[in-house]
Amino acid sequence: MAPIRWFLLALQLTTIVPVPSIPRVTEQHIRQCVVFFPVIGIFLGLLLWMVQAALSPHMSRFPASVVSLSIYTLATGALHLDGLMDVADAIGSRRPREAALEIMKDSRVGAIGVMAGVLTMMGKLAAISSLSPHRWVPFVVVPMMSRLGMVWMMAIAPSARNHGLGALFAQKVPWWTVAVSTCIGTGVCLLVLPIRECVWVLFYSLVTVLLFTGWMVRRFGGTTGDTYGALNEGMEWIGWLLFVSFRD
Repeated sequence: MAPIRWFLLALQLTTIVPVPSIPRVTEQHIRQCVVFFPVIGIFLGLLLWMVQAALSPHMSRFPASVVSLSIYTLATGALHLDGLMDVADAIGSRRPREAALEIMKDSRVGAIGVMAGVLTMMGKLAAISSLSPHRWVPFVVVPMMSRLGMVWMMAIAPSARNHGLGALFAQKVPWWTVAVSTCIGTGVCLLVLPIRECVWVLFYSLVTVLLFTGWMVRRFGGTTGDTYGALNEGMEWIGWLLFVSFRD
């Protein structure tokens, strides 16, 4: 029953999908559930693609993309987008580390955070509306890899705080969850992508995680739950734009 528990916990952490009550959940269970993060990305990507494909015969791609991306974002509770805006506000404040972390924790969003959120959504919308709705692969691979990227960040970077979501996961996720989730992401890419595209997807994912994680560690001394969300949004933005550059 452990895999079912992990899957439900992963679903609960990353989406607004209602799940049955899970008894006797421990911190270790929560850390173990990240093994299913790429799988959650696959399901969310399929939702995005199905809405896009269903609407495309009845309207042009751009309004179809507005609807599909809105549903996709709402399905996540805009959790990752909120993290991106909080991180943007903290970086844009140019304050010392501790003061910047307090700004990141503030539930209010400033002008820089709003701008970052709007530009990110515009970038994703432009990319998605340029993708053929007849090809489901980009819609699925990008959300899968962005959530795998969060697992990688959890594994390699310390926490910026002694408490919070970052402290729960940072350098505490079991090694096997990282290995299995990496195998899932890599295996799916190898199955559904031409080898050239597969190499590019894995390359951009690894480089983005390493560069962004290094930046967060240098700026804040580690990672937080918000930086995980910001990484997810950044990887989606880059990933869908990368697929636009590919030729079907």
